[in-house]
Amino acid sequence: MNNSTKENPERLEHVRLLERLAIEAWPPIVREPLGGWMLRASGGVSRRGNSVWTAAPFPESETGDWLEHAESFAVRSGIPPCFYVSDTSPAGLDERLANEGYLLTEPCYLMTGSTGSASERLSVRPAKENGFEVSLPGADRTEENGEWLREFLSIKGVPPEREAAYAAIFGAIRSDHTFARLRIAGETAALGTIVAQGRFAYVSNLTVTPKFRRRGLASAMMAELIRWATERGAEELYLQVLRDNLPAVTLYRNLGFDIAAGHHYRVSGR
Repeated sequence: MNNSTKENPERLEHVRLLERLAIEAWPPIVREPLGGWMLRASGGVSRRGNSVWTAAPFPESETGDWLEHAESFAVRSGIPPCFYVSDTSPAGLDERLANEGYLLTEPCYLMTGSTGSASERLSVRPAKENGFEVSLPGADRTEENGEWLREFLSIKGVPPEREAAYAAIFGAIRSDHTFARLRIAGETAALGTIVAQGRFAYVSNLTVTPKFRRRGLASAMMAELIRWATERGAEELYLQVLRDNLPAVTLYRNLGFDIAAGHHYRVSGR
């Protein structure tokens, strides 16, 4: 965990705010409160949508131990018991879960940057000048966004039977958002999503088609997403990235992003 964050109350509260915003930018299909925590289930699609958000003191439950309650929810939801453990989680949680046989997986960074600084650091020309075709449709473009989702799942190698769960998650986003696509000669080369939330904007699902990788397209896509966010008044960008995804971490570092906090998941090994 990031000790400097845990020791700074103001910074810790900012991280907690971003985690709350991230939940609304990737809304779970089912959510239930457990004290100040949140139980989340989304048909097994992603850890973030199928885990217990723990950014509050240990809950006091009239129905029994918090771990028992969370595990019961997971069983009812048809997902493995899983906890999101971050700098905002109560002390001792990670150790308790480890002692209960929960396995650590997917260590991530929460990274933040400013739209202004990132725009200044981008050296790529506008997509149109590079001969790219970029579309950033509104959320109401149902048919176009459905095509985006199918392409995204294909690139990520996600089984078609999970399309409905992904569609439900994306369909539950209430803030202004777009599913961006970058094409080269009519062929999809990169995809990404961004959600505007007042002065904040959440970047996610940035992916480049394998045959078009190592051509600077991730930077080109970020330029378009940042421009879109800036036009909507966003000042701070935030995202979550796997720690071992070094190309992505390097890209965001080069755009002026800093590591605000760390988190990982604890999944039942039983």
